[in-house]
Amino acid sequence: MTIAHGETEPLLANTAHDAPVRSRSRNSKLLVLIACSTFILAADFGFFMAQAPQTAIFEEIICRHHAIQSRGINATIDGVDPCKSELVQGELALILGYRDTFDVLPGILLLLPFGILADRWGRKPVLYLSVLGVLLSETWIRLVCYFSDFMPLRMVWLSGLWRMIGGGDQVASNVCLVMVADIFSEEERSNALFLLQSAVLLAEVLATPLSAYLMTFDPAFPYVLGLIILMIGSLPVFFLPETLEDAKAKKPSQQNVSTDATGPTDPLDKAVLPELVRQIREFKESTRFIWRNRNVCLMIVTMFVSNISRQSSNMLLQYSSKKFNWSIARASLLISLRGIVQLVNFLVLMPALFFIAARYLDLHGKYRDYRLCQASGILSIIGFAAMGLAPVPVLLICGLVIMSLGTTFTVTTRSLVTSLVPPDHVGTLYSAIGISQAIGVFVAGPLFAYLFKLGMHLGNAWMGMPFLQAALFYLVATVAVWRVRIGGSGTDEEQEPLVSE
Repeated sequence: MTIAHGETEPLLANTAHDAPVRSRSRNSKLLVLIACSTFILAADFGFFMAQAPQTAIFEEIICRHHAIQSRGINATIDGVDPCKSELVQGELALILGYRDTFDVLPGILLLLPFGILADRWGRKPVLYLSVLGVLLSETWIRLVCYFSDFMPLRMVWLSGLWRMIGGGDQVASNVCLVMVADIFSEEERSNALFLLQSAVLLAEVLATPLSAYLMTFDPAFPYVLGLIILMIGSLPVFFLPETLEDAKAKKPSQQNVSTDATGPTDPLDKAVLPELVRQIREFKESTRFIWRNRNVCLMIVTMFVSNISRQSSNMLLQYSSKKFNWSIARASLLISLRGIVQLVNFLVLMPALFFIAARYLDLHGKYRDYRLCQASGILSIIGFAAMGLAPVPVLLICGLVIMSLGTTFTVTTRSLVTSLVPPDHVGTLYSAIGISQAIGVFVAGPLFAYLFKLGMHLGNAWMGMPFLQAALFYLVATVAVWRVRIGGSGTDEEQEPLVSE
């Protein structure tokens, strides 16, 4: 999760009579951070709690319908579980892949409009709508599963329609980040965002093994429990203070821009649609600096391609379960392993590498990020390739660990590209990155589903085609990073803009 780093003004003026305001602001900061962290932790905890049971339930429904169509053949054939057949697994891959695609589509279409509404209505109303849409969407999927005897499972693809209410997960997480950006100063913001990111990793580490244990009783139990946790975890958002005024306080020089002879104009009086058209036009104009600069274009392509590759890890449960004939519950432990490695990577390995780079290699700032991008890109290539070619579980686990160590690629890439543009263009750059990454998720779902289906048809050795394709994408991304020219020596900090407009 990222935010623009354009706000450099202090949240409150340094005057003597501001002491009570600063006290209220500190309380607001704590409340916003706790509420947003709790919501994100609950949302991701519920997601990881339900991920493996959902795959198992989808598989069982498809298998049951296939058995009915096959005149009740539900016994193992030649020692192979019919639920692991190419027909069942191919349909499962398509349902999961297209569901991810349709779920992310509202975010692509509505991220900018709801961003404008957040600046007009306030942050809280938009967040409420987004949470409502997500809850209705997740409830719809479970209702389809419950009534699967009467409803085709592909009806889960309609879950994206419910996310149209508030833009879905992307808008909800974006509003949380905006609220943190509103109320925290630039110096405090990094630590606050790190806590939010840690909540995601913590949810992955804790929820997955708990879900695997509960699945031994009945997959439906953790699946429903995940939704309940999401509902309960959404309650803290109702206690959030509105932070729009805090955002306006950071830019006092802009508060009286819309004034005329009759006085200031209320932003709410402006029609949303003309404002949306205007902002789209301004966004198009302001992104010209991106497309005219080779380095920035390369980095945008890099983040787009790498984000597509990251989505292949969504196939991990189905791939390991099918290839090694594991239960979904057992395969889900790989997700927990991935989360543990990523958490150790962010908390221990990366700080250590930062220290070594500065102390012994004399690498700082963008030069350090550049080398770490190259290294993490290589790790990702090796990890994904090993996962795709793994003939035995040990090699799959080794590849997963190596790939997890390379997850810093997206973080260091974002940090590097930020240093390649002038500070006043960072917000626009992040919007372009966000849109490109959302499109990456949109493309990845059906792409990897069809690759997995094709791999099963070609034979067991080719079943890892989604991961091999991810390795190829990362090869392209890493080569693109190598083509970036940052100039200078590693001892120089960012003294001047690297982009000539």
